[in-house]
Amino acid sequence: MVRVREWLEKFGLHVLVISETATELINAGAIPALLGVEDFQERLLLYSLAREGHYHKIAQAMTDKQVVILCDRGVLDCAAYMGKMPYRAMIARLGLSQNDLMHRYDLVVHLVTAADGAEEFYTLANNSARAETPDEARVLDARTLNAWLGHPHHIIVDNRTDFADKMLRALRSLSRRLNMPDPVEIERKWLVKNFTPSFIPPNAEASRITQNYLVCPGPGERRVRMRVRGEEASYTYTEKLPTGESGTRIEREHLITRSEYRKFLLDEWDQGLRIITKTRYTFPFAGRIYELDVYQEELSGLVVLEVELQHRDDKVAIPLGWDVEEVTDDSRYKNRNLAEPGTVKQK
Repeated sequence: MVRVREWLEKFGLHVLVISETATELINAGAIPALLGVEDFQERLLLYSLAREGHYHKIAQAMTDKQVVILCDRGVLDCAAYMGKMPYRAMIARLGLSQNDLMHRYDLVVHLVTAADGAEEFYTLANNSARAETPDEARVLDARTLNAWLGHPHHIIVDNRTDFADKMLRALRSLSRRLNMPDPVEIERKWLVKNFTPSFIPPNAEASRITQNYLVCPGPGERRVRMRVRGEEASYTYTEKLPTGESGTRIEREHLITRSEYRKFLLDEWDQGLRIITKTRYTFPFAGRIYELDVYQEELSGLVVLEVELQHRDDKVAIPLGWDVEEVTDDSRYKNRNLAEPGTVKQK
């Protein structure tokens, strides 16, 4: 966190760092075993929300610079320690929304524990509130990763390189999200030609996506998207501009309200283009977040695997038994072109 803060401040940003709530509570004398897991996690959640709320008010009052708030852990991490179903029951009882809690954060950078791939560097010496064995650390790391599946900007930084490069990869993910300079999206796509429902991992997070394209006077595209997870919906507005380099685009995106979404549809929807509907299954695999899009309606039968990269030449592993064909550079399979009436479907 110190290195990230120093790096951001070099660019003139003001950085507020919120330390990990669990460590603060345990070091203060709170004993999770005596409180019980669910009671401790509930108190941790409420305290975390209060702390983040106070820091947000401080950030709003600091108007001389752009402010970035770095959170060492987020409130969805509670699910890793108490299980998803008890966690969801808890937030429902507290009148909280899973969707709202997830979108409190603009970017989630998951730094994989050293216990997974860099075991010789795994230590508890830097945090007196931790007592996990390497095996326990790996289990909790996987649960934490799964707790955030479905977040629109979720990056895994694994241990395939040394720590210096691990830090560099984390910083690059921040720079893209903070427009330093324009955020560049690097992604590759594959047709999945032999898809069956058995391909969907049991830990995949499903969301239903409805995407409408808006009238765009210049190059690139404008769209609004409704994403439904369970019974909760979120809405985003996105602009994508070409960079001239294959597989990369400048992307600007922000959350909008339901009323803003409906107004965009009413005033600016390009009715000459079809509505894109699909179910997206998000899951971790081989150190990355994979997104499997299963299209519906007029595009039924089309299944596309998409992986976001940090470097254009990164290697990507394909799950065993999947018959795929890369279509990263095939413009027919861009969502904007799929919205054109009569465009290509699954090969």
